[in-house]
Amino acid sequence: MSTQAPSPTLELAAPSGAVARWWKTADRALAWAGERLNPILVKETRQALKSKQFMVTFGLLLACGWIWSIIGVSSIGPGAWHGESGPEMFMGYYCILAFPLIVIVPFAAFRSLAGEQEDRTYELMSITTLGPRQIVRGKLGSSVMQMLIYLSALSPCLAFTYMLRGLDFPTILFSTLYVSLGSLALSMVGLFLGTLTAEKHWQIMLSVAWIAGLLYAFGGSIALADELIFGWGIDVLDAEFWQVNAAIFTAYVAYFVLIFYAAASRITFSTDNRSTRLRAVMFVQFALATAWMAWFWVGPVRGEDFALPVYLMMVGIHWYAMGVFMTGESPELSLRVKRRLPQSFLGRGFLTWFNPGPGTGYVFATVNLAAAVFVVLFAVVVAESFHGGEFLPQWDSDHVEQTLAFGVLFLSYVVAYLGVGLLLVRMLRRAVRVGIALAPIMQILLLLIGCGVPWVVQMLTFPDEGGRWDYSLLQAPDPFWSLGYVVDDWQSGLSDDTGWLLVIVPLTALLVFLLNLRGVAHEVRQVRIAKPKRVAEEDAEKLPPPESARPSPWD
Repeated sequence: MSTQAPSPTLELAAPSGAVARWWKTADRALAWAGERLNPILVKETRQALKSKQFMVTFGLLLACGWIWSIIGVSSIGPGAWHGESGPEMFMGYYCILAFPLIVIVPFAAFRSLAGEQEDRTYELMSITTLGPRQIVRGKLGSSVMQMLIYLSALSPCLAFTYMLRGLDFPTILFSTLYVSLGSLALSMVGLFLGTLTAEKHWQIMLSVAWIAGLLYAFGGSIALADELIFGWGIDVLDAEFWQVNAAIFTAYVAYFVLIFYAAASRITFSTDNRSTRLRAVMFVQFALATAWMAWFWVGPVRGEDFALPVYLMMVGIHWYAMGVFMTGESPELSLRVKRRLPQSFLGRGFLTWFNPGPGTGYVFATVNLAAAVFVVLFAVVVAESFHGGEFLPQWDSDHVEQTLAFGVLFLSYVVAYLGVGLLLVRMLRRAVRVGIALAPIMQILLLLIGCGVPWVVQMLTFPDEGGRWDYSLLQAPDPFWSLGYVVDDWQSGLSDDTGWLLVIVPLTALLVFLLNLRGVAHEVRQVRIAKPKRVAEEDAEKLPPPESARPSPWD
């Protein structure tokens, strides 16, 4: 009996059946993952990838990359494999990639939330179970997806430049990493700006300003890449390179989290606590900056004179900027916030300043900046104690007075300007209803008056060419000229004008602080109110307290 050979068709059918089963399993896994992804991320990604803006941008990206490849290789000629033409080719690809990452993606993120506010469609999302942070994360995730698609499209071209010599792999890697992190940060800023206003005319003005800012950032990214490739270079074996990058990345993450929570607080309901989490992040930022200053002080720079003034300047600018927005908050707390106020001694003593309110925010910024001055004083004392030893051999004791004078004056100017702005905002609120944007506008006007009026008076008082540009005590209200004058005394020692500044400015700051104590006391006296029975029952059903739980001394 003859046996029939197996059919080749049946042999080929088995692998295709296995592949089909594998695809079904993968499809079910992707469907399962899609159901558990942020629904805003899924919706925004689908809309973005189907939009004409994405299709045009992606098409232009591919076309420009293809055209530059042809032009670049043609211009190099037959010597492409023997020369070092990698940097020039990389800069062309970098410019092509940086434009959608720095301009298109952040502006699309801005429009995604601004459009929700403008079309009044955000209310539909707010009534769902999605929280404000989930909405912001979803829209930010959509920007990340677009960024990854642009990167994947042009990454083979970037890798091709390594083969053309003249460019090492770490430079390619870090240049791409920097532009990606910049795109992510600008997208987060765009989301925050999209929450600022729902009025159409303000949206148009904000859109124009944001486009101008993104184009400026695009030019800055090109300049930075040019310096990295043709100037500084990247030495991954240098310890200072990793230290500087770690410090910058720490600041990047801290401010990214701050802007994220600020965007989420802008779209939450008005009775929620919008300040406590933001102030906690501000405090963490201050602690990280202090830790890095201590590390540089006893580590790489070993007591260099410039470290402490730079630290004071950075921390002072930080707390002044944060204080500007905190002093613009409403002094009235909602019932929801009052139900969560601390009531213990420790809680009221330390956590009250994290509560919403312009007075508590003013004291919060003042106390933290004063703590920074005391940290510098402690560093100076330590440096003086170990002077002549091996601990801080580079510290120059002649700069102790200048450093402390700079810190005291910076603190005094911040306390005075924030306090005067807070007093004016309180006065205006008695007559009209104003928002949080009034405080930044008031601070800009105060700085213009404090800097412009003394300068005009001095110009009229000293019309001759030699005296009008000399510093005098007429410039005491001008923080920029006064602090710069103290820095100019770095080599010559403190002058008589600096001594008078150390009397006039701190006394003015103390007077302004005392005038604000009444409003601060009103906010501090607010106490916790009991929850309504229905609210307490609902909270107990959501998160029942454990039987062995003890009340916290901070609650």
